[in-house]
Amino acid sequence: MKILQVCPDFPPWALGGAPQTFRLLAESWTQGGHEVTVLASRPAARRALGIPGAAYRVLPLELRDVPTSLHETAYFAPLTRPAREELRRFLLEQAPKFDAIFVQGLLETLPREFLRGFRPANPERLVSLQYGVASADGKRLLGPAARLAYRTWGRTIQSRLRRVVVFSAETEREWREYFGSGRTTDVVRMPLGIDAAAFSKEWTEFQSGTDRLARWRADRALPEHYLFAVGRQDPAKGFDTAIQAFGRLAAELPGWGLVLAGDRTPFSSELARLALDAGCADRVQIGDRVTEWERMALLSGCERFLIPSRKEGYGLNAVLARVLGKSSIATRTGAHEEILGHDPRFELVPPDDPVAFAEGIRRSLRSPAAPMALDRRALDEYDVTRLADRLLALLPAQGGTSGRAADQT
Repeated sequence: MKILQVCPDFPPWALGGAPQTFRLLAESWTQGGHEVTVLASRPAARRALGIPGAAYRVLPLELRDVPTSLHETAYFAPLTRPAREELRRFLLEQAPKFDAIFVQGLLETLPREFLRGFRPANPERLVSLQYGVASADGKRLLGPAARLAYRTWGRTIQSRLRRVVVFSAETEREWREYFGSGRTTDVVRMPLGIDAAAFSKEWTEFQSGTDRLARWRADRALPEHYLFAVGRQDPAKGFDTAIQAFGRLAAELPGWGLVLAGDRTPFSSELARLALDAGCADRVQIGDRVTEWERMALLSGCERFLIPSRKEGYGLNAVLARVLGKSSIATRTGAHEEILGHDPRFELVPPDDPVAFAEGIRRSLRSPAAPMALDRRALDEYDVTRLADRLLALLPAQGGTSGRAADQT
């Protein structure tokens, strides 16, 4: 089968996040014997794709660069004139040849332009993957603009879709809010996935590296007791909420620290200022991107895992907490409640509320922390190969029965 994936950015440059699943899907389908092409926008500053050994091909279309201060709008920058011409040729000459087309998002530049320009002979082979219709709400600049765009011409674009896949009840509610009952669109809900095989391997390697772990912790100068959060350092991830909540608890937790890690953004300097204002700057570490091993090391040593997001399209950190059984405090956004609800190891609190988040930490600390251990049943439940199969099973005829090595062209 010939599969086309259309996405705003590939490979995703931010640490973690639902868009990483798009890369995993490309790998899974390729390993299953399918021919995969990824059509992606890419600002010139991040043009180098660097996917060593990838068996699928990537066609990057260049976006105009935007000032760093407007980083939130990067995915919505216009295509350059050569890229627009290249997209026009692609839509005319190549797009009709694919058996299945999966479009990530709706209003970002490339998905939007693709959907506006493409008229498939068989609309049933076009599927839109939605990580959160209003996921821009957590961003200061982008939220109001995205809502306005959805209400003005988003409805026109979505009317061309026969099938939309959402990944949480919250996203489905948002879709219904913006686009009504979905009279022309079949809305299907599925859980997102992680690379179960790679994760299991990382866990095994981590478990065998106790000497390395002790040295790394000493070199990192971690406090004996600390809370930990990881993710891109922008307003949507709510690290400011975690800092303010920790400031409220600092007197109750003498000697404890707060460790934050993830891709830096212009908002990172705001986080440092907030730590000063909260009177706990000397106990807050604001790090950079970490490797998978380092993330595992930080998780294994923390007292509680914090997931303070204002807004999530899904929330893969919640999957991480569930798979490792790590005692966590998370906000009710994205699929957090579906993944973590009804389990005493996890506290769920309202988003964007430092007082409630601090109280959630207090409640969690009243009980001993659950030991971190790999839950293989949960790992299998969220295996990306299962999602890859289910997505292809949505397609009629040629790909409708099995996604793995079926109906190859």
